[in-house]
Amino acid sequence: MSKEQVAAASSFDLSSVDTADESVMQVVINGEPVDWHWRIAGPGHPKTVEQSNKLAKERLRREKEQEQARINGKRWKAPDESVDEVLERNVNLVVDRLLGWSPVTMDGKDYPFSPENARALLLDRRKGQLLVQALEFLGDEQSFGKRSASN
Repeated sequence: MSKEQVAAASSFDLSSVDTADESVMQVVINGEPVDWHWRIAGPGHPKTVEQSNKLAKERLRREKEQEQARINGKRWKAPDESVDEVLERNVNLVVDRLLGWSPVTMDGKDYPFSPENARALLLDRRKGQLLVQALEFLGDEQSFGKRSASN
Protein backbone atom coordinates (compact mmCIF):
# COMPACT_ATOMS: atom_id res chain seq x y z
CA MET A 1 0.00 0.00 0.00
CA SER A 2 1.44 3.37 -1.00
CA LYS A 3 1.68 6.39 1.30
CA GLU A 4 -1.12 8.03 -0.69
CA GLN A 5 -3.39 5.00 -0.22
CA VAL A 6 -2.65 4.89 3.51
CA ALA A 7 -3.37 8.63 3.82
CA ALA A 8 -6.63 8.24 1.86
CA ALA A 9 -7.68 5.23 3.93
CA SER A 10 -6.98 6.97 7.22
CA SER A 11 -9.01 10.04 6.21
CA PHE A 12 -12.23 8.01 6.29
CA ASP A 13 -14.19 8.55 9.49
CA LEU A 14 -16.20 5.45 10.36
CA SER A 15 -18.79 7.53 12.23
CA SER A 16 -19.96 8.84 8.85
CA VAL A 17 -21.96 5.62 8.44
CA ASP A 18 -23.94 6.27 11.64
CA THR A 19 -27.64 6.94 11.23
CA ALA A 20 -29.47 9.80 12.91
CA ASP A 21 -31.14 9.04 16.25
CA GLU A 22 -34.23 10.91 15.07
CA SER A 23 -35.57 12.12 11.76
CA VAL A 24 -38.47 14.29 10.67
CA MET A 25 -41.10 13.17 8.20
CA GLN A 26 -42.96 15.94 6.43
CA VAL A 27 -46.52 14.76 5.94
CA VAL A 28 -47.77 14.74 2.37
CA ILE A 29 -51.51 14.78 1.74
CA ASN A 30 -52.83 14.02 -1.75
CA GLY A 31 -49.33 14.50 -3.16
CA GLU A 32 -48.78 17.91 -1.55
CA PRO A 33 -46.46 18.56 1.43
CA VAL A 34 -48.33 20.15 4.33
CA ASP A 35 -47.09 22.03 7.38
CA TRP A 36 -47.20 18.99 9.64
CA HIS A 37 -44.08 17.09 10.71
CA TRP A 38 -43.61 13.82 12.60
CA ARG A 39 -40.47 13.07 14.65
CA ILE A 40 -39.53 9.42 14.28
CA ALA A 41 -36.92 7.38 16.16
CA GLY A 42 -33.96 6.26 14.06
CA PRO A 43 -32.35 2.79 14.01
CA GLY A 44 -30.10 3.41 17.04
CA HIS A 45 -32.72 5.19 19.18
CA PRO A 46 -33.68 3.30 22.37
CA LYS A 47 -37.33 3.03 21.24
CA THR A 48 -36.26 1.39 18.00
CA VAL A 49 -33.85 -0.95 19.75
CA GLU A 50 -36.66 -1.98 22.12
CA GLN A 51 -38.98 -2.59 19.17
CA SER A 52 -36.31 -4.59 17.32
CA ASN A 53 -35.69 -6.76 20.38
CA LYS A 54 -39.41 -7.43 20.75
CA LEU A 55 -39.76 -8.39 17.08
CA ALA A 56 -36.66 -10.60 17.27
CA LYS A 57 -38.06 -12.42 20.33
CA GLU A 58 -41.33 -13.05 18.46
CA ARG A 59 -39.41 -14.38 15.45
CA LEU A 60 -37.25 -16.64 17.66
CA ARG A 61 -40.35 -17.99 19.43
CA ARG A 62 -41.97 -18.79 16.06
CA GLU A 63 -38.79 -20.46 14.79
CA LYS A 64 -38.62 -22.53 17.98
CA GLU A 65 -42.23 -23.67 17.49
CA GLN A 66 -41.45 -24.62 13.89
CA GLU A 67 -38.32 -26.54 14.92
CA GLN A 68 -40.16 -28.38 17.71
CA ALA A 69 -42.91 -29.36 15.29
CA ARG A 70 -40.33 -30.61 12.77
CA ILE A 71 -38.49 -32.63 15.42
CA ASN A 72 -41.76 -34.16 16.63
CA GLY A 73 -42.80 -35.02 13.08
CA LYS A 74 -45.76 -32.64 13.14
CA ARG A 75 -46.81 -30.05 10.65
CA TRP A 76 -46.47 -26.46 11.76
CA LYS A 77 -49.27 -24.15 10.74
CA ALA A 78 -48.79 -20.41 10.87
CA PRO A 79 -51.50 -18.67 12.86
CA ASP A 80 -54.16 -17.03 10.73
CA GLU A 81 -54.20 -13.25 10.89
CA SER A 82 -57.24 -11.15 10.22
CA VAL A 83 -57.10 -7.93 8.24
CA ASP A 84 -57.62 -6.02 11.48
CA GLU A 85 -54.68 -7.84 13.12
CA VAL A 86 -52.39 -6.95 10.21
CA LEU A 87 -53.53 -3.32 10.44
CA GLU A 88 -52.89 -3.31 14.20
CA ARG A 89 -49.41 -4.79 13.69
CA ASN A 90 -48.54 -2.13 11.11
CA VAL A 91 -49.88 0.66 13.32
CA ASN A 92 -47.75 -0.65 16.20
CA LEU A 93 -44.64 -0.52 14.00
CA VAL A 94 -45.22 3.20 13.51
CA VAL A 95 -46.52 4.17 16.96
CA ASP A 96 -43.63 2.42 18.71
CA ARG A 97 -41.17 4.68 16.85
CA LEU A 98 -43.18 7.90 16.73
CA LEU A 99 -41.71 10.49 19.10
CA GLY A 100 -44.08 13.36 18.42
CA TRP A 101 -45.56 15.69 15.83
CA SER A 102 -45.91 19.39 15.23
CA PRO A 103 -49.15 21.12 16.30
CA VAL A 104 -52.20 20.12 14.29
CA THR A 105 -55.97 20.41 14.60
CA MET A 106 -58.80 18.01 13.81
CA ASP A 107 -62.28 19.40 13.28
CA GLY A 108 -61.02 22.77 14.51
CA LYS A 109 -59.70 21.42 17.83
CA ASP A 110 -56.11 20.84 18.87
CA TYR A 111 -55.02 17.25 18.32
CA PRO A 112 -51.86 16.90 20.43
CA PHE A 113 -49.43 14.05 20.04
CA SER A 114 -49.86 11.07 22.33
CA PRO A 115 -49.44 7.38 21.57
CA GLU A 116 -53.22 7.00 21.99
CA ASN A 117 -53.97 9.81 19.52
CA ALA A 118 -51.42 8.44 17.07
CA ARG A 119 -52.93 4.96 17.30
CA ALA A 120 -56.48 6.27 16.79
CA LEU A 121 -55.35 8.35 13.82
CA LEU A 122 -53.47 5.51 12.14
CA LEU A 123 -56.28 3.00 12.72
CA ASP A 124 -58.76 5.34 10.98
CA ARG A 125 -59.05 3.81 7.52
CA ARG A 126 -60.12 7.18 6.11
CA LYS A 127 -56.61 8.40 6.90
CA GLY A 128 -54.81 5.36 5.52
CA GLN A 129 -52.39 7.47 3.49
CA LEU A 130 -50.76 8.56 6.77
CA LEU A 131 -50.02 4.95 7.74
CA VAL A 132 -48.68 4.14 4.28
CA GLN A 133 -46.46 7.23 4.28
CA ALA A 134 -45.08 6.46 7.75
CA LEU A 135 -44.35 2.82 6.86
CA GLU A 136 -42.60 3.90 3.66
CA PHE A 137 -40.56 6.44 5.64
CA LEU A 138 -39.51 3.76 8.12
CA GLY A 139 -38.54 1.43 5.29
CA ASP A 140 -36.45 3.99 3.41
CA GLU A 141 -32.75 3.70 4.37
CA GLN A 142 -32.21 7.35 3.50
CA SER A 143 -34.82 8.57 6.00
CA PHE A 144 -32.26 8.36 8.81
CA GLY A 145 -29.08 9.25 6.95
CA LYS A 146 -27.15 12.02 8.63
CA ARG A 147 -27.43 15.33 6.82
CA SER A 148 -24.38 17.31 5.87
CA ALA A 149 -23.74 20.59 7.65
CA SER A 150 -24.78 22.50 4.52
CA ASN A 151 -28.27 20.89 4.44
